[in-house]
Amino acid sequence: MCSRNPSKRPRRAAIGLVAVTIALAAAGCGRSGAPSAASGDGHLQVVAAENFWGSIAAQLAGSRANVRSIIVNPDADPHSYEPTAADARSLSGAGMVIVNGLGYDNWASQVLGASPASGRLVLNVGKLLGLKEGANPHRWYFPADVHAVIERIVADYQRLDPRDAGYFAQ
Repeated sequence: MCSRNPSKRPRRAAIGLVAVTIALAAAGCGRSGAPSAASGDGHLQVVAAENFWGSIAAQLAGSRANVRSIIVNPDADPHSYEPTAADARSLSGAGMVIVNGLGYDNWASQVLGASPASGRLVLNVGKLLGLKEGANPHRWYFPADVHAVIERIVADYQRLDPRDAGYFAQ
């Protein structure tokens, strides 16, 4: 039953104002829409879970993309890596993400799953190569596999930035 006591109205109004403020603040913390493939400076935003794929992606992109690798320390174990909030922001805001797959970097797929975006391209190396979980995840040691990844990165760059397709083809 609703109370008609006027002395309770200011308290209810304050509670309502606090609830609306919290809801608006929470809504402002989330991202809306798909990530942009390009940053404010017009460069593609690419994030690789590991630096061996990120290094290749950066070489192929030249000055046309900002490429960030999350795991750059050779002593870090991708199998047990714990992503930071900054890692999650980078992955969720990228227009293109490169993961190794094959159980090597499950954390990256989990972060991406928590922040789905229809416009993001995700290159999963294991899936590209048609390999099943449990296969040798160290595909950067296989020249034919590296070549297939290079071809796919170039094709993805051309898809994301058709203006520079000729540049990426070189």
